[in-house]
Amino acid sequence: MIRKEDEVQNYIERIRDRRSREGIPDYDACQRILEHAAEMNSSAIFGMGYYYFAEYYLRDGDREKTMHCLEECAKCFLAAKMYESLARSYNLMGVVSELQDDPVIALDHYYTGLQYAEKFGHTYVHAMIDANIGNILMYMKRYEEAIQRYEQSLDYYGRSEDCPTRAGNMVMCLICCGMCYRRLQQPEKALSLWEEIAAARQSRPDAKYPELELGIFEAECHAMRGNRTAFFRGMEEILQKLRDMENVEPVAGCLKDIAELLLDFRAYELLEEFFRIIDERGACARITREMELYPCRSACLLSQNKTREYLEYTRRYFTAYEKDRQNNRRVTARVLELRDRLNAMEREREKMQDDNRYLENIALYDSMTNLANRTSLNEHACIKFEEAQREKKLLGVELLDIDCFKKYNDTYGHLAGDACIEAVAGVLQSVGSARVFCGRYGGDEFMIVYSDMTLEEIGGVVERIEQQVRKLAFPHSASECSDIVTVSQGVFVRKPDEPNREWDFNFQADSALYLAKRAGRNCYRIKTEFSE
Repeated sequence: MIRKEDEVQNYIERIRDRRSREGIPDYDACQRILEHAAEMNSSAIFGMGYYYFAEYYLRDGDREKTMHCLEECAKCFLAAKMYESLARSYNLMGVVSELQDDPVIALDHYYTGLQYAEKFGHTYVHAMIDANIGNILMYMKRYEEAIQRYEQSLDYYGRSEDCPTRAGNMVMCLICCGMCYRRLQQPEKALSLWEEIAAARQSRPDAKYPELELGIFEAECHAMRGNRTAFFRGMEEILQKLRDMENVEPVAGCLKDIAELLLDFRAYELLEEFFRIIDERGACARITREMELYPCRSACLLSQNKTREYLEYTRRYFTAYEKDRQNNRRVTARVLELRDRLNAMEREREKMQDDNRYLENIALYDSMTNLANRTSLNEHACIKFEEAQREKKLLGVELLDIDCFKKYNDTYGHLAGDACIEAVAGVLQSVGSARVFCGRYGGDEFMIVYSDMTLEEIGGVVERIEQQVRKLAFPHSASECSDIVTVSQGVFVRKPDEPNREWDFNFQADSALYLAKRAGRNCYRIKTEFSE
């Protein structure tokens, strides 16, 4: 019998396969993932189902349903602590906002996604979002800032693990940088990037590259070199690629670049043919796409003195634009509501984390000294004992108490006694490290666990504690061994044998402490052999 987790994985593979072939996820597979998520009560799987549905509706042109699905998947990913997927969701929200011609909100989503990607170290998603921010900046004609983003994206791609899309995405960033340099009138830099792209493709010939974008940039390079023949040949090849496509939606982001390039060269016949091709394939069914192309299409009509066609086209365009603007207001309001709700969820999550940290602190740490408490000490000792036994390393356990502490309390009062305990705890905090774990065992008694240390190193720490406590110079007129506060220390150091347990070490440390007290207190004793 196939497990539900395996079934979900099979549906995900179906979605990815169809998306790579046709540019749109499999609807039925998305629906089945949500059904399985309901049966399994899994926030993570719900999140994946809604995310793929968002991709489906985005490709289908329904931005309102896209945002609804993104709202749901973001809530699920946040609940499941799937921060990489949450960053991807914000990235897709940014894409939707770009399609609504709302770059401000798009940037807001991208920067939120960046925060999650950066905080939790998801370099690949960081690279994707940086590139998308670069696209907005290029659209806004802020070319120098766009180049900085593309270069940062390349840096993060370089730091991320290799995957089937990485090489293509890096080449796409280089193409965009080159386009920015051309618009900045820096053809030398743009042309040098073409050489870099050629080298990258040669090093990874098996990777999938953005062929249409490569063709556009190559045509631009021909134009910069003044090679009109090669430029027009390249543009003819690009138009043929568009003719061969059943669906041009996956490359819709290139359409504006093609139109502008043809317009720059006054290639009006090719430009007309270009618009005919994309109209046949419904590429401008969405007004946002038509908005991008309106300046080129209207300029093409006017340049050929087609005034009547220009007026009719402009009238239809602005009628559709007004209708779309009203839709955008609705979607934008939903986006802002989503952002507020997610921010509230994030604040609640952070509060819960703070509460959990507080409860953990209470459970594991002594409230007076802020050292580990007895529970935490025992847990640590158990872990280090098993580690030392497995790796055949020395383990040391020390018990320490303040000499004649009851008399100190009787003489100076309990407040002074508490201050004395805190001061000794401060000494232990100063010697604590990854290998020296200190805690309060109870009352005036402390415990120290020494791991992965030599006998000489342990002895050095023991002597340092003794000296540092004396330096406190707390008066103790009732002490039987000194006129200041001192401590007695008992330490047991040995490699654990098979029959031993951690409590055997505790018992032997207590025995060593007894020997120190019999010797007159204000001293330490270190044992290395078991005794009854």
